[in-house]
Amino acid sequence: IKIKIISLLSFWLTAYLTLWCHIKCLVQNPGFLSESECCEQNSGEHDANVSRCTKCNLPKIRRAHHCSACGRCVIKMDHHCLWINGCVGMYNQKFFILLNFYALLTCCTCSFIILYKIVTCVKSHPNFKSSVCVLTKMDFFLIIVNTIGSLMFGMFTFVMLVDQFCAIRTNTTGIEVLKNVKGQTKPLRESLLEVFGHPFSYLWFLPVNANGTQDRLAKIK
Repeated sequence: IKIKIISLLSFWLTAYLTLWCHIKCLVQNPGFLSESECCEQNSGEHDANVSRCTKCNLPKIRRAHHCSACGRCVIKMDHHCLWINGCVGMYNQKFFILLNFYALLTCCTCSFIILYKIVTCVKSHPNFKSSVCVLTKMDFFLIIVNTIGSLMFGMFTFVMLVDQFCAIRTNTTGIEVLKNVKGQTKPLRESLLEVFGHPFSYLWFLPVNANGTQDRLAKIK
């Protein structure tokens, strides 16, 4: 009974956090470039020396890339994601990482619940004659759908997490990899601080806005 309660609580908790992270990814500004931010980073340079984006005509700043789908320049753009209907950039990368992390945990929890049910039935009732282990066609269908879904989304989110970790470790976004541009080498701790906004704490695991937006913008390199 304890395992059942813990499994159900874990599933609903991770599912809730996944939904919360997804909503944050949908509504959070990924890092759309504004005139004020351009002026701030390019301060001290003569207008004639500042290059402009050929598509949106905003002054270019370090590590800003134009997204053809969004129609705007995005600071530290990684890629345009269909799952969040927008870009992954400087200001929502944390939420995107957490979205994949909690989605992976939800898939793992779902798989564990199904596996636990099967193992329990096999151990307690080898012939599956107990009413607890008798499954209808709909039960079989739901188990198959859940198993396939958990495996597919689990593998997908795991790959995305590895991709994001590599991007942080190398300080190079997805779009920069495609453009064969390498970010400046810096310690992993510094890169993580830039993404999550503050030193390691429980806040890293909550989809709340990172602190020091302007400081993070000033430290882009």
